[in-house]
Amino acid sequence: MGGRRKFASASRPPSVWDVDHLRRELESIDVDWRHGEALLTYLAHHPEVTTWADVNWAALKRRVPQKLPAFLEDAFSVRSTRVASRHDSKDGTTTKVVVELRDGAEVEAVVMRHATLRSTRVTCCVSSQVGCAMACSFCATGTMGDRGDLSRGEIVEQVLIARSLEPSTRNVVFMGMGEPLNNYDSVVGACRLLLDSQYLALRAGRVTVSTVGVVERIRQLGEDEPRVGLALSLHAPDQAKREAIMPAARGHRIDRVLDAVDAHVALRLPLITKGPLIMVEYILLGGCNDSDADAEALGDLLEHRFAGRLMVNLIPYNPTPDLPYDRPTEGRARAFQAILTQRGLLCCVRVTMGSDVAGACGQLLKKKRGAVDIEDAAG
Repeated sequence: MGGRRKFASASRPPSVWDVDHLRRELESIDVDWRHGEALLTYLAHHPEVTTWADVNWAALKRRVPQKLPAFLEDAFSVRSTRVASRHDSKDGTTTKVVVELRDGAEVEAVVMRHATLRSTRVTCCVSSQVGCAMACSFCATGTMGDRGDLSRGEIVEQVLIARSLEPSTRNVVFMGMGEPLNNYDSVVGACRLLLDSQYLALRAGRVTVSTVGVVERIRQLGEDEPRVGLALSLHAPDQAKREAIMPAARGHRIDRVLDAVDAHVALRLPLITKGPLIMVEYILLGGCNDSDADAEALGDLLEHRFAGRLMVNLIPYNPTPDLPYDRPTEGRARAFQAILTQRGLLCCVRVTMGSDVAGACGQLLKKKRGAVDIEDAAG
């Protein structure tokens, strides 16, 4: 559970995508939920619509009662969030969007375009909290502390913003600001809307939640929503080193975390028959956790885990002002990868995207208004 946010002075009503609230309000005026579903289907298919004035009510008039538009305009927002600023990388692969929430807090979402042989694959990285309580020593977001949870609607709206920029957005990763499993109900609720064939219609496996290892929630996610993929932010091959760079690891022993992921994978095996079922994220911090010995220890830790259905994603550290780490050389990253590959593990080195707009892994951060932000410092 995140910190408390203050909505008393909110300038906009809550999101129409906060569907439990929407359902209750429609029931209070004797409007059947099927009309709410029709409205959400329309909005999901028209991400360019951001206000009630933009809605083509004529196209919906057979599916919604006459009294509904006026009621909705007072009680809900088509978009409770707004784009405060947009930052495009020089190479065009990455767009970082600063999203202002209705209470004035800000989070960041990132749209990433990956060129493939046949097309461009577009992924949206969303935030689930304002700040983060995990305080990972290599992550800019961790310096903010925990400032509160996002609602289901505020999460979905980030994806709709991405769809308005890139209609072909087909992958969503919860790797932005926050620990998603500490905002469990909103995150799972948002995932279900993203996967619902009526709404955003993403396929099973196209939505991935990243966690530092909230043990009880890892197991629960596999039971509640096995269509959602899991990425484990491991970042060290043993408990002592993990605690040194990730203070929250003191409450999540590495053996218990891996056991929970094994249980999660077992629940997904019948649903996803091909490909990796778990991504293990490992940030390479130059001179800290990137030695050959670290690679061998990581191989020992993982080679008999997760039914062999895993991929190790090595992430060379993206330098961030005021954080005490260096980026490893490309040769060091490749040597680390080679050791894991020789151990029979599927392993890749993540291509850095968006570092010139502070949209790369570990760089998302919002400071107080008027302060220098990372994108300014990145020049």
